[in-house]
Formats: sequence, C-alpha cells, structure tokens
Amino acid sequence: MTPFLKSLLMKVPAVRARKQGIEALIDERNRLAEEVRTLGDQLKALSIKQHKQKLAEAFRATGHTSRLGFPISPMENHLDKRVRDWVKYQVEAEPYWFQRIEVLPGLYSSGWVDPVLKKLPYFGLPEDLTNKRVLDIGCAEGFFSFEAERRGAREVIGIDSYPESVRRFNITKAARQSNATAFLMSVYDLEPKRLGTFDLVLFYGVFYHLKHPQYALERIRSVCTGQILFQTHICEEPAIKGTPWARFFPHGMMSGPHNENYDPTVFWLFNSACCLAMLDHVGFMELDVISNEPQPFVVSGMSPEQAPGTPPDHLEAPWC
Repeated sequence: MTPFLKSLLMKVPAVRARKQGIEALIDERNRLAEEVRTLGDQLKALSIKQHKQKLAEAFRATGHTSRLGFPISPMENHLDKRVRDWVKYQVEAEPYWFQRIEVLPGLYSSGWVDPVLKKLPYFGLPEDLTNKRVLDIGCAEGFFSFEAERRGAREVIGIDSYPESVRRFNITKAARQSNATAFLMSVYDLEPKRLGTFDLVLFYGVFYHLKHPQYALERIRSVCTGQILFQTHICEEPAIKGTPWARFFPHGMMSGPHNENYDPTVFWLFNSACCLAMLDHVGFMELDVISNEPQPFVVSGMSPEQAPGTPPDHLEAPWC
C-alpha cells in the first residue's frame, strides 16, 4: 500500500479508531510484560535473599568450630621428596583454584577457567612490557601477574582481598621463581605512598564485586600514570542503549554457566555506557573498547598525567 492510500485510509474515522485501538492494545501488552518481568525479578531477589539467610544461619551454627583458612595436611617426609613432588602436593592439596595456571612445566592447577584460552586473547595485555611497573588488581593466583613479568615488566605487584588467593599466588610464585609480589590488600587502599605509581594497571573481573565502584576507580586513578586495562561483565538494556545505567544486587546473584552457583559478592552490573562514563568521570582519557565478544567488556584508557611508574619513596616511611 502506498503512503498516499494510507493517508486516505487514516481519514476514515473507523479506520483511525481501529488503528488507535490496536496501538492501545500493544502499549497495554508491553506494560503487562514489563510488570511480569519486574515481578519475576522481585521474586528472584527474594529467593536469593532467603538462600543467603539460610547459608548464613548454617555458618553461624558451625562458626565456633570453623577457621578462615583451609587447613592443608602436611606432606610426609617432605624433606626427602623431589622439589617437583613437593610443589605438586601443594597444588593438589588446595581445594579450589580460580585460574588454571602452569605452575611448573607440564603441571597445571585445577582452575575452573583457563585464561590462556578465555581471557588472554581478548584482554589487551601488551606484548612488550619492558621496564614497566604493572599493578594487577584482583590478581587471584597470579596468571596475569606472571604473564606481565614474562613480557618484560621490571616489577609486578598484585593485590587481592581474599587471603587464600594470595596463598595460592605464593605457591606459584615460589615454584616459578618469580619476582612478582602479591599483597593482601583492598583496591580502596591504593595510594601512591603505599605502592607507588604504575605504567600499567590491570583491572580485570573486579568491578562488579565492589560495593563502592566509583571510589575504587578514584583510587586506581591515583596510582595510574600510564594505561588502564578495564574488564567487567555488563548488563545491557536495549531500551536505554547509550544511556549510563546500572543494576544493583543487594544480596548477590546466581552465576555460572547454568546459574548453578550462588555468588554473594556481586553487587553491581553496569551497561557499557555507564562503564565508559565512570572511567571518564575520574579522568581517564582516550577510552577505547577493545573487546566485546566473547568476553565483554574490555576498555583501554590512559591517565592524563603520563609519567614513568615509580615505587614509593622509602625515605618517607610509607608503611609507618
């Protein structure tokens, strides 16, 4: 039907009323669909809250006999064992590894994610890091720390807020005879007088775990005098594409390939526009989305104050 015929038909009252009725039905359908989705989200949030409460009750019932760190049974006659056997025992004694790492040639940890395949090709790590100071935030067992060192970084520092991650990092560090260092430290504690400044900051897979993400970016900005590589999961809403937007999860969320795992440490999911806006707000420049698939969302940014990364001045007693 031509536009002219359509315009003629719309002058007929019955046709015009019919069209308006159809549009009203479509609007009502969309409104009801949105209500159903909202109710579904509310029920899911209530279910997650109840699940969290049950887990907390179970912990409180046994908390007086629990411990922070998982105990590792001593290896019998360890002084008489080969170094490789000793390292293998330590690796296999750990109940959980996040990253699959080659601890020794041919000896891999049992991590549930293989960063060589799933992350390294997409996360933008420069091939040449000669003479660079690198900060790896949320380093876990240290895959990217050790990779940065392999690519020539003169100093690599990792930080993680989970004690057992640092322990596993140190198992790998010792086995690989690495000079990378991991500290039990929160991103909120970053400041130049503690760790100095860095040519490259790796901020992978941490953003959505933070209660105060904007403050974290401010602290990162204070120690970054070069490049930041930022990666996070995102949540896009097509209806508001291009508008900064975030969703808050007060009690964590279900995660995993089939939503089979409960993760109480996820608080925020942002859309891509919001991530870029927040990075821009704290001062990062030249923001460039370097990967969207299959591991969204990776952004490269630059500090406006370009300077070589330097350690803290020891004469200022930064740890006193």
